Amino acid sequence: MYYMIECFGPDDQERQAIDTVPLGFSWNSGSPFTTNPSGPLEVVMDGDGIMVPMFNRGILLWQDELIEAVKRAGVENIHCYECVLVDPIAGTRHQNYKAVNVIGLVAAADLNKSIYSTPSGIPLIDTDFDSVVIDEKKANGMLLFRMAECVSAIVVHEIVKKSIEDSGIPYINFVVPESWFG
Repeated sequence: MYYMIECFGPDDQERQAIDTVPLGFSWNSGSPFTTNPSGPLEVVMDGDGIMVPMFNRGILLWQDELIEAVKRAGVENIHCYECVLVDPIAGTRHQNYKAVNVIGLVAAADLNKSIYSTPSGIPLIDTDFDSVVIDEKKANGMLLFRMAECVSAIVVHEIVKKSIEDSGIPYINFVVPESWFG
């Protein structure tokens, strides 16, 4: 069974958001970088809310504990880079996150059973799903991957879900693909 991983944060509090993403790297391509970022990447945050363990807007940022839980589950197709999350309002710098490049795009959506629309007419890269069905044969047992039909979507196997849940990391949400929209 596969799930879409999200991080909504608490219902009763605002959360931080990504303001600026370091340029020069395609974080959603599913490909390794030809040159690695030098030094810690600086990501400016926007808002006065709480820090959550995962941010996914133009760049994927995971708290160190989340990376450990994912690796404990056996995930090997992520490349992690040092980064500093800067909160200009509070004047704080968070160094317990990494920028994560997920290696691997998988065209795993069963488009005959999914509900979607796409502006270009080709269901790749930026498909708008109201419901997605993952074809487990196409996923080929991968533990974690970006969905080729909608590269902002990160799909995790139930083994990864269990490892994260066992770690007690708050605010990580696992959405059944049929209930996911994005």
